[in-house]
Amino acid sequence: MSGQLPLAMAARRPPGFEHFVIGDNAAALHSLRYDTGCLYLHGPPGCGKTHLLRARARSEPGALYLPADMISDSDSLAGAESVSWLGVDDLEALSGRPEAATTLLRVLDSRRSQGLPLAVAARCEAQTLPELLRDLQTRLTQCSAFRLRPLDEISLRSWLEARAQHRGLHISDTAVAWLLRHERRDPGHLESALERLDIAALAAKRGRITAPFVRMVLGEG
Repeated sequence: MSGQLPLAMAARRPPGFEHFVIGDNAAALHSLRYDTGCLYLHGPPGCGKTHLLRARARSEPGALYLPADMISDSDSLAGAESVSWLGVDDLEALSGRPEAATTLLRVLDSRRSQGLPLAVAARCEAQTLPELLRDLQTRLTQCSAFRLRPLDEISLRSWLEARAQHRGLHISDTAVAWLLRHERRDPGHLESALERLDIAALAAKRGRITAPFVRMVLGEG
């Protein structure tokens, strides 16, 4: 495509509970919004773990969202014992890092003794996390656990069509099918794809998004 694409007309939506596509994850969503204990979320990439943790952090003053790869020593979690809510994402990043795991263990124990809520997320169940400090792994298995499930074909198609309509895009059935066949099937990635299509359609002054146009903008997938 020739010509310079215009800047996006609006910033991408920040993660919020109202934007989460629930699917089969209603119980996990309810618990993350209202539970005051320790929650453990697990599931494959793209199922919504990061979205939910960041949404809870945004919804509560004084909350903290932290990817686990940012945990190193005690200084990296300074003050985390007393924030209103703590969310720690991508626990796999602690594998083989005993000092960081010990730091998180100390924070978890402190928060639980104070009755302060927290949530952690990983791709697998706590007992199968590789190379984690045994005491930390034991604490995590004591949390209320929820497996997040990816959206099924029908739910994902309905969501994609609704998001395209919200952007004012008239997207064909074959274009939707192409996206679901060639792009990663998670809402965050597909939202980014729709954003690129929105900008490209505006530049090309197109009123309808077809499969050939999607292939031209996004490549072969």
